[in-house]
Amino acid sequence: MLMENMNWMQVEEYLKKDDRVVLVTGSMEEHGYNTVATDTQTAWEVAKAACEKTGVLMAPSVNYGFADWANAFPGTISIRPQTFMSLINDILRSLMRQGFKRILILNGHGQNEMASYVIEELSAEVPDLNVRLRSWYMLPRAYQIMQSQGTDHWDHASWLESFSWINRPVEVPNKVKPSADLQDYTTYGPQRLRELIGDGTAGGAYTKDEEFMLNYFKTAVEDLVELLENGWGKEMHQRAIG
Repeated sequence: MLMENMNWMQVEEYLKKDDRVVLVTGSMEEHGYNTVATDTQTAWEVAKAACEKTGVLMAPSVNYGFADWANAFPGTISIRPQTFMSLINDILRSLMRQGFKRILILNGHGQNEMASYVIEELSAEVPDLNVRLRSWYMLPRAYQIMQSQGTDHWDHASWLESFSWINRPVEVPNKVKPSADLQDYTTYGPQRLRELIGDGTAGGAYTKDEEFMLNYFKTAVEDLVELLENGWGKEMHQRAIG
């Protein structure tokens, strides 16, 4: 179900029976001991597993986002917010023109949620467009698992983004790191932030055992399957606005 592995005739054939597509958005930024592509890789694996279960097509991922805060860490590649939103705008318009009407953006990078402004603008212009934007770690049951671990036990690049079979190129320390005070991190600048968080993990437990992480991953996949199959009704918009 990967669009990049199909020819145009296969995509056209798919559109005869389905108008759904998933677009993954991520980032290239430091993630401690995990890969700099963590935000893309984790969201992509969740989306791929859900699309295999539902038969929904996956578009190629958007690998770059706004991550200026991490520019003091080598491997971070940041694009400007206006560049990101222009890119999402162009991608959505292209998908719309081809006949995709139900588009789910599965996000792995918090700052990419600015795509909601693009979606709002396009939805006013094209009333029958049906776009959902979700960050995979905020899917309902996956988020419950995250919250159950206590808010002082997870932060950027902690266990919640560390999967041994997805994005862990080296051994991760088995310890808990006190969270840094990053309330006003947007004003600190890249070098000061690097000094504050050191190895790139902002706080919390670095890792969880494999069984726990597999359950966490599978729960996120189940959440996404539910959304792809039953989450396109306009009543969801009404709840969100209310």
